[in-house]
Amino acid sequence: MFFLVIFIFDCAAKAGLSLNISDSCPSMCKCAPEEVIHCNRAGLRALPGEIAASTVSLNLSNNYLRILTTNTFRNLTFLHSLWLDGNNLTFLSPGTFHALSKLRELDLSRNSRLTYLHANTFRGLLNLISLDLSHCNIFEIHPLLFSHLPSLERLNLASNNMRYVPQAFSNLSSLTRLSLESNHIEAIGRDSLKDLESLYDLNLRKNRIWIIQNGAFTKLLRLGVLNLGHNFIADLPNQLFNGLIQLKTMHLEANRITDIDCTFRLLLNLRNLYLNNNQISSISGSAFSYLNKLHFLHLSKNNLSSLPLRLFVELPKLKYVFLSHNPWKCDCKMFWFLRWTAMFRGALEGLDCAFPSHHNTTALGVPQPGDPMDCTAPPELESKDKCGAAGISMAPGLPAPTSKVFLLVHRTGPCAGGCEAGSVASLQSLFTLFVD
Repeated sequence: MFFLVIFIFDCAAKAGLSLNISDSCPSMCKCAPEEVIHCNRAGLRALPGEIAASTVSLNLSNNYLRILTTNTFRNLTFLHSLWLDGNNLTFLSPGTFHALSKLRELDLSRNSRLTYLHANTFRGLLNLISLDLSHCNIFEIHPLLFSHLPSLERLNLASNNMRYVPQAFSNLSSLTRLSLESNHIEAIGRDSLKDLESLYDLNLRKNRIWIIQNGAFTKLLRLGVLNLGHNFIADLPNQLFNGLIQLKTMHLEANRITDIDCTFRLLLNLRNLYLNNNQISSISGSAFSYLNKLHFLHLSKNNLSSLPLRLFVELPKLKYVFLSHNPWKCDCKMFWFLRWTAMFRGALEGLDCAFPSHHNTTALGVPQPGDPMDCTAPPELESKDKCGAAGISMAPGLPAPTSKVFLLVHRTGPCAGGCEAGSVASLQSLFTLFVD
């Protein structure tokens, strides 16, 4: 009978079945069905000896574990999930996890003393899908560190001390999500990401990136989300994002960009574009050409004073436009835009006149077809020259009947200090825009 009990126990353990034996749950931990053990915040300095070999999920978060050896998890061969975040880990012996061939999720985040990982640290984790190494103090990644992880899909390396993109991604053909957020990376080389052909989400936010070589993203044909926000990027070469044919969301907010040319023209599936909190003062008239699927455009907090003619006309899917906190000039160059807003059926936010000064709190409203819209002429504007250059006639009388947009000049008061007849700039004049 004794041998029969031992045999049943052994078979059940190998099959991963729960035996409800009291010794299988350490006294300082909490256990749940399905072989889940929670030892979170248990004051542990070593792994409890009572953990059942059949355990599938083990939470050791927020303890005082310092060193893990090849024997630490030797008997826990059924583990699928292992949380070791928030400990005092300083060293992981090569092969620490070699017995955990069924492990799918491993969290090593928030171990601030973990600065280096041996090339064989993750040897044996052939089925690992998710690896979290964020909020450690890792400053360098061995080129072979991830070579034993052919099934890895999610890799989090955020909030470390890396100064360059690791050259350790050559075997990660299954990787779909990579975060390198909040490191000290300054450059993205042409070959830095070339092996990540399955990547969908790339987060490079909050680094010090100021150099991106052309071709850096060429191999990322499945990339859907690219976050380059909060960096030091100033230039956007026209071919910078070539190859990103599936990109849906682009974050470039909080950089040092000053002008937009044709950088985005080949992003045919782009839906969301964040360009807020930059120094943009100039946008090419064809900057958003071919972006037929663009839904969301964020241009707030830049140095824009006007927009090129017909900038948004080729954006049939556009639903949300954010334009606040720009020094908009309410002059003749923006009349085309007011007409466009009359037809725009989406949400337009924050177009306030910064010029002339007495209108600097006035919002350029969204006029309805047939409604008048007032716009004050800039005092220094030589109207005939500048508005003529913008393609708008300043004839004092009514325009020809074929005109779609026309101006009427109304004298509202005497000229201070005298003025020449017909000099619109020297009058306190009010332009009324009619849209038919």
